[in-house]
Amino acid sequence: MPAKQHPLDVQSVGEDTYIVMSKGHHDLEQFMAAAIKRDPGWALGGPVHVWIKTTPGHGTYDCMYNMVPEGTRGCWPATYCHEYGEGFERYSGEVQP
Repeated sequence: MPAKQHPLDVQSVGEDTYIVMSKGHHDLEQFMAAAIKRDPGWALGGPVHVWIKTTPGHGTYDCMYNMVPEGTRGCWPATYCHEYGEGFERYSGEVQP
């Protein structure tokens, strides 16, 4: 059975830290281009393919996104990055002294 294809749909999922992800394992360069276009100035970097399990939230959160090993019951693929992740200078176009 072929793997399900998910559209590239970058969403902000962080609160105190800038974190974005999209359901599905996408080309990292295309993902970062879409993330920077969506949220310029966020210093995003360190894109990776991860597996996420959504669990019920608590307090003011509707749900929580937990990184889990591939094969965990109920997990789904995601492409993920966060602020000041590896290579953020390259992705955001910042020049460091």
